[in-house]
Amino acid sequence: MNKFFAPFWFMVLVYLWGMPANAQETQETQETQETITVMDVELSPMSGVFEVTGDVNVRSGPDTKFKRVAGLKEGVRVRAIGKHAKGGWIAVSKDGETLGFVFAKMLVPVVDGALDEQFIGSFTSSNKEIGVACGYRFRFERKVKVEGASFDTADYEVRFRCASANGAATFYAHMFLTESPVIERKGVHLIGLDVRSIGDGFEEYLTTRYFYHPKTGKVTFNGHSLPRFATPPKPQSFESTSIKDALKQTLEGSVASWTPKAWETLFTKSE
Repeated sequence: MNKFFAPFWFMVLVYLWGMPANAQETQETQETQETITVMDVELSPMSGVFEVTGDVNVRSGPDTKFKRVAGLKEGVRVRAIGKHAKGGWIAVSKDGETLGFVFAKMLVPVVDGALDEQFIGSFTSSNKEIGVACGYRFRFERKVKVEGASFDTADYEVRFRCASANGAATFYAHMFLTESPVIERKGVHLIGLDVRSIGDGFEEYLTTRYFYHPKTGKVTFNGHSLPRFATPPKPQSFESTSIKDALKQTLEGSVASWTPKAWETLFTKSE
């Protein structure tokens, strides 16, 4: 279980995840009139990685009347090849091999949040009252299946080293990206930054949340868990070019939204 999710925000995720959707409405498709033929069936081209939401049969055609040719276990990831015009079936492949047809409602689109290498960055507050300069190191840690929900998160560790006129502080934060969408019909994922040093460090700590749309690259601010420690960031939405870029901009936007009270708390705890 992802231990970093506070109970309230976990319920938010479960609520959003449960909103009705259809995998066919969220996939990356080639918007053309061309068709392809897979296993003697004419299909509209389709691309994207999908995760199986439960054990499912793979069939030789787009209907339950077709022969079962394989089975896929819950959690297995496959690539879409094409979609059938009627009946809600998607032709899929795995490791370059065409498997057959899977019922679309058993598939959810996913992104891969793993990063091959760590990266570093810096932040300097534009607020003269705060007067803080920070360097940070960002690295991918692991993927975690969230207990009670049908998605994994990619988890990241962020180490901050900050200085101001009031002293210096070193602290860690946790960041996550839901690899499956939390608003499935829109293909929207969630990025969050948790800072346990701001708050009581247990049930109450500062979380900043953004919605991320991988297909368009748009990232939009969703909220703070402790508004007294942060204000709505400026800008509240931005464009990104990759998952790494979305994470980097989200991280720096989140830090820029912290109030003087948040920084006072961080420097006091580091004394």
